[in-house]
Amino acid sequence: MITTSYFAREKNIANPVCIAQVKPSWSNSREYKKLAPPWDLVDRYKKGLVTQQKYIEEYTFLVLSRLNPVEVLKEIKSLFGEDATLLCYEKAGDFCHRRIVAAWIEKGTGVVVPE
Repeated sequence: MITTSYFAREKNIANPVCIAQVKPSWSNSREYKKLAPPWDLVDRYKKGLVTQQKYIEEYTFLVLSRLNPVEVLKEIKSLFGEDATLLCYEKAGDFCHRRIVAAWIEKGTGVVVPE
């Protein structure tokens, strides 16, 4: 089952996969850059120039709308295994793109992607 989590928990994760632009230097995760948000969007969000709703809209338009959730899920499983855990930086419950990705995969495939 594909799941999501965050880098601070990586030591407890068997099959971590980074979906951020950059992973921490200490991380042993493999990378799947297709789902990484553009630097400019992350920067504007961190500076308070973009609301969460605007972030979702831009991320969806700039990244997810160019991909097929069925193909992405298939590729993740093929490259990383059925038990891959998609990682980014924000702790559970905080706004983050990995949960946007999870919702997109769920909507497009019917496969549940829990945190």
